[in-house]
Amino acid sequence: MQDNRAPEEIVAERAQERYDGLMQKNMEGLKEAFKFTTPSFRQYTTPEQYNARVAGRGMWNAAKVNKVSCEEDVCDVVIDVTYTSPQMGLPITRPLDEKWIRIEDKWWVYHK
Repeated sequence: MQDNRAPEEIVAERAQERYDGLMQKNMEGLKEAFKFTTPSFRQYTTPEQYNARVAGRGMWNAAKVNKVSCEEDVCDVVIDVTYTSPQMGLPITRPLDEKWIRIEDKWWVYHK
């Protein structure tokens, strides 16, 4: 079934689902997040290797999609990630930027 929503809405939903998986901070959540990577990335990367790429997620307290802007088959996504500073003990929120690309009418997070 074709999704007729705007690309920004679809990507925002998928990006949040991916980060919700990462926020579980366990292998099951990681595998859920891994499903949002491009098919070619999954072909050459294992979930265990992917775990090393997102190792900092263990310190995160929250992750929320802030902004999505799309042109053609590429979307720029800003995720606000909140973590507690080990030095100051204070919550800090910083933006993480990522690209999402459309392949055969489905949106995927792009990793190099």
